[in-house]
Amino acid sequence: MAYQALGLGSAANDGTGDDLRTGGDKINDNFVEIYTKLGDGSTLSSDTVALLTASQTMTNKTLTAPTINGAVGGTTTSQTITALTTEGIQNATGELEITAANQVVEIQGGGSNSGAITLNCEANTHGQKIIAQPHSAGVTNTLTLPAGGNQELVGTAATQTMTNKTLTAPTITGAGAIAGVFTGNITGNVTGNVDGIVGGTTPAAVTGTAISGTSIAVTGTAGAMTLNTVTTTQRNALSAANGMIVYNSTTSKIEAYAGGAWVQLH
Repeated sequence: MAYQALGLGSAANDGTGDDLRTGGDKINDNFVEIYTKLGDGSTLSSDTVALLTASQTMTNKTLTAPTINGAVGGTTTSQTITALTTEGIQNATGELEITAANQVVEIQGGGSNSGAITLNCEANTHGQKIIAQPHSAGVTNTLTLPAGGNQELVGTAATQTMTNKTLTAPTITGAGAIAGVFTGNITGNVTGNVDGIVGGTTPAAVTGTAISGTSIAVTGTAGAMTLNTVTTTQRNALSAANGMIVYNSTTSKIEAYAGGAWVQLH
């Protein structure tokens, strides 16, 4: 109903205004509309009316195609939102869309908690959290997501397979295996089985039950294999096994352990 103004006439008591009954009826109609809009028709709501310039908090509201301008959380923004519901802010295709003036969305921490984002499964019964390091770590850095197709991040505790990766000065500890073609130098003792071509493309395949840095040294020179050099005293201290070969610098001879004893090879 449109607002009904009382007819007051052109001048006082000129007889052209509304009579008392018509005026009272208009007043009643106007109040009924107000009470219906702000209450149940007979009683006004106890809720607080949201004002244009007042600082107020609104709860359980649905905004249809709103435009938000000004400062939000201390950051100036100007953003048109298609729907704001209990499910969040959605754009026309259903995604959460946030446009920041500096292209950075900041999740602040507080109390004993670092800023974090939790990503739930499709049933919202499991969640994985991305969280910042604690204040005590003193970390300020940038994590850049990997380029390429669909993939997973590498975790420190997860069992995963990495492909086409270059490791610079790595330290490999624990039990494991190196398979495939390996180029470069291996320094230090190698214990365990070595199967394949050692030292290039032309040497014969090196296999065996044990190739250890304490008994044999294999160089990267194609077609060459350098035996471990030991003195007679060092040779006798070895845990010798049949088939072990060394170069004895005391006798200047290549010696092999066979039949439970060291014999010279000519």
